[in-house]
Amino acid sequence: MQEQLKEIYELNNSLLKLAENLQDEFSHRKIKRDTLTADLYLLCFFFTKASKSASAIVLLCQEGYCEDAYILARSVFEILVKSLYIFKTDSIERARAFILYDNLEKRKQFRKIVNWNKEKGRTHKDMEKELDKAEKICVDLEKDYQIDTVKVRWPQKRLEELSKEVDLLHQYYTSYWISSLYVHTLARSSRSFVSQTDSGLSFYIGPTEKLSKDVLIWSFDLFGRLVREFDNQFDLGYKEKISEIEEEFNKFMQSAMNEE
Repeated sequence: MQEQLKEIYELNNSLLKLAENLQDEFSHRKIKRDTLTADLYLLCFFFTKASKSASAIVLLCQEGYCEDAYILARSVFEILVKSLYIFKTDSIERARAFILYDNLEKRKQFRKIVNWNKEKGRTHKDMEKELDKAEKICVDLEKDYQIDTVKVRWPQKRLEELSKEVDLLHQYYTSYWISSLYVHTLARSSRSFVSQTDSGLSFYIGPTEKLSKDVLIWSFDLFGRLVREFDNQFDLGYKEKISEIEEEFNKFMQSAMNEE
């Protein structure tokens, strides 16, 4: 393995260990759900989801499945954009709209399934029960959050616009765009899997280190920002440790650019 790959693996693993320490400190403080505002609850969800994805990215890269790791990194990017957008301004209201909108979409989907079964002359009792639950949740959320379910939309902007608003447009046009090629299996990603040689087509099914460094760098940058946001919002006491690992990452990036 290249020395640079070893370094970026170590940096990602150090960040993941730091994230575990943050979770342990959070649990130690016994913070309960009903004491959290909507934005802080969402941050817990975003941080935990990103933690698991960041761990999976390292594992996939180690096994040589970098294209699939890129897909997961794309998911972490979307999490980061949502988080930064929510906490940029009016965080509680934006978080409430996010939660309500998601439940409205869930209710809409259940309605489609129930109506489709009725059109076919079938009754789907389990799905009808789920629809009833979804209807009640939306009513309760509308009452609690005082949001008009008819008018609510989140966030009324495409991801490209959100990325610009939170100063991540460059990443949207570069790493996010590249990762999208693998998510949607576009023809432009085909060379990572099959190519023409003098003896015919070659299939790249086995593990490879190709893309590993790019994916691990992007994942560290994305997840590192969420780690810092989580620590800041809950004042968990890891600012210095986070700064230290960020400094190591900056040194790595400077060295990597000098060698290119």
